[in-house]
Amino acid sequence: MSAAHAEGVKHHRPNSIHVSGLGRVSVRPDKADLNLAVEVHTKTAKAAREQAAKAMSVVIDAVKGLGVAEKDIQTSYVSLSPEYAEGNKIVGYQLSNQLMVCVRDVDKAGTVIDAAVQAGGNATRVQGMSFAVDNSTEALIQARAKAYQDAHSKAEQYAKLAGVTLGRAMHINEGSGVSPAPVPYADGAFMMMKSSAPSTPVQVGEQEVSVNVDIVFGVE
Repeated sequence: MSAAHAEGVKHHRPNSIHVSGLGRVSVRPDKADLNLAVEVHTKTAKAAREQAAKAMSVVIDAVKGLGVAEKDIQTSYVSLSPEYAEGNKIVGYQLSNQLMVCVRDVDKAGTVIDAAVQAGGNATRVQGMSFAVDNSTEALIQARAKAYQDAHSKAEQYAKLAGVTLGRAMHINEGSGVSPAPVPYADGAFMMMKSSAPSTPVQVGEQEVSVNVDIVFGVE
């Protein structure tokens, strides 16, 4: 091989390999976010406010009674509006008060729903629920290792195809996330539950913690 040809081959060899890797780990959620509400319909705005305030107060007390901390209970929406009949005549008022509740013991989510509904009665609404991974540190550590291994395996294959030896990682850029797992509930009233009624079943399932990584490897 001439010196010029050898130089040309060397010139066309890559001096780095840029690959991406993906690591996934399935974990059990460690918190549940509940959207609870009370809704009342009365003849006057004053009565609507008073009835809704009473219903929401007992709902909050019931939730706290199951160990939910004050910091994990937050009012998210309050609405008072007139109700109209034919001819645009006001015939009553509707007040809706929504509450976001973070349940950090996911196994208690169904019990919290039951307690809220029993306390608030027919005015209670369960607007929705979702699960989340609050402490994802260990899962992210595992996902990073899998993402790096995935990227390194790809880089080794490309290095072999290109006829070069894979070197060390020169640049690493990470993106990570937790896939949400919403649990829809019908937007409607829940009848007051008797003590003998079965508890609301809640399936926690699993969520996926993932890491995407872009790595630039040097070559030799």
